[in-house]
Amino acid sequence: MRRSAITKWLALFVLQGLLLCIVMLFPHQARELEAALEDRRIQLLQPASLPTDPRIALIDIDDSTLEQEGRWPWSRDRIAVLIERILDQQPALVGIDILFPDHSSSSENLATVLNDHRITTSLVWAPSSVPPRGRLPHQVTCTQGCGALPRIGSWINNFSSLEGLEQAHITPITDPDGKVRRLFPLVCHSDVCIEALALSLMRQLMGSPPEYRLSKSGKLISSDNVIQIPLETDASARIPWYSSSGAIPWISARAILNDTVPEGFLQGRVLILGSSAVGLHDRISTPVAADFPAMEAHALLLQGMLDQQVWITAKASWPISALAAVLAAILTTGLLLRQHPLLATLFACAVNTLWFGFALWQQQQGLFWPLLPMLAASLSTLALLIPWTALDALHARDILQHQFSHYVAPQVMARIQRQPNQIIGAEPERRLMTVMFADLRNFSAYAANIEPEALAEILQVIMDRLTRTIHQHGGTVDKYIGDAVMAFWGAPLADADHARHAIMAGQALCREMNDISQEYGLPLELSVGINSGEVVVGELGSTHRRSYTLIGAPVNLAAHLEAATRQTPTPILIGEGTHALLPTAHWPQALQLSLSSHSAPVRAWGISPEAQVLT
Repeated sequence: MRRSAITKWLALFVLQGLLLCIVMLFPHQARELEAALEDRRIQLLQPASLPTDPRIALIDIDDSTLEQEGRWPWSRDRIAVLIERILDQQPALVGIDILFPDHSSSSENLATVLNDHRITTSLVWAPSSVPPRGRLPHQVTCTQGCGALPRIGSWINNFSSLEGLEQAHITPITDPDGKVRRLFPLVCHSDVCIEALALSLMRQLMGSPPEYRLSKSGKLISSDNVIQIPLETDASARIPWYSSSGAIPWISARAILNDTVPEGFLQGRVLILGSSAVGLHDRISTPVAADFPAMEAHALLLQGMLDQQVWITAKASWPISALAAVLAAILTTGLLLRQHPLLATLFACAVNTLWFGFALWQQQQGLFWPLLPMLAASLSTLALLIPWTALDALHARDILQHQFSHYVAPQVMARIQRQPNQIIGAEPERRLMTVMFADLRNFSAYAANIEPEALAEILQVIMDRLTRTIHQHGGTVDKYIGDAVMAFWGAPLADADHARHAIMAGQALCREMNDISQEYGLPLELSVGINSGEVVVGELGSTHRRSYTLIGAPVNLAAHLEAATRQTPTPILIGEGTHALLPTAHWPQALQLSLSSHSAPVRAWGISPEAQVLT
């Protein structure tokens, strides 16, 4: 069993090592799984409602606007009119989540509007090196830690006359599962950097200079220290996704063009112009919705920046989570090795529930802790060890049944099968026990005058009835030695009163043998030697054959006491070890016996089958 436990521990460590290697070799796949778990947590923590943000609003070219104005693309003059109407609302800032990459004969009015007012226009970028379209704006610089920022390989910008006074990128990060969870607040090409739309509007609103540095702690900080945004290890920022309607007001562009917006409603707000119309295909998949307007992502990030509540993965969360997962796996394994699969499963569920609760609580503070290490470690441990433990239990049950079924009473065997972990001597160990040897007197003379077949038949009758008597008194039959039987008390299940039970069994055996002799007309009697003491009990023997037995000086003395009964008038001799365990018994006068195994006389107490020794 110890070897099996060591094997399981080694298997556990190998399994946890394999999981660690898989995470290291396939980090993107591990992040995908963790991202899916994060999405579920984001959905669980979605507030039922949020107050309307008075600082931000979205101007939406929606389906109703397209019904009124005609399908997209509109003429540049009509877009200029829309922007002028937006400016009439006296917003704090205006950002445009729409590209104008091509020249048009009607672009003059739009160019005038964009260049006469501080409107932030957009561009998109890619890491690839395909030929870019348009010029790259030279507006923002990075002074420190810039090497960790993502690099631009290509871009698509507005036509040169439509670039406006401020430009920012609107490119989100699309994960392998097609969902948008983050974007890069700042990207660079050579020594030129470009802000995300949300960051550009934030800087303009705060009046900070267009200069940033990336601190060693992973924060993007403006040169005046007013803007400080915590970033992920890849320099991205998590978008604080919310699906509650009304948190950021949406105003249809149709209402702007028809001048039906409540007076003063948009005054002083940061406005982002974009489109949620299905036909314009500016929609993305997010943790909170499979079909989400892309321009709201910029508004949500801006809102998080203004509130200083940008979500972030907690520092050292992955190694701490991995360590916690390993500890949980070790404790779960310990329970499984102790044959407690239900308790181990409940423990694993409890640990994962507590960890999940901790992660939810931390997420409410804006900190993300991974769930995957704990979940993977627990599931893999249970998946590996529960079947293994179950097979071991079945194997152990078979071994126990084979090992003890012929030597203990059926009720004892049932207890052993129910509680195999309480077996004494599963591994050889020292125990205080009582042992008995019972031998047939006059058997050799009787056997000389009877056919072997008849002798075998009567011997089986005798041993069956003697064994039943031993079982009735809670004893375990160790072995049959010709016409003798060896039994013991105190194993494989504990028996605090093993000495008393052994004496009662010895007297009952003598009476049973007398009954057998009368029934079958046999000239046979039984002699019994009983002794108690500290012995070694367990599976003993050689590598070729082993048996569950016990050894020690008390065993040898019990055998010699049985042989010494021929020198006494009583058929039962009790050794000094058993006598010491029952000091209140009604003992007869002690006998002084000379035994070949002892140089000095040995004390013993002779009793008859009918003696009332025990109280």
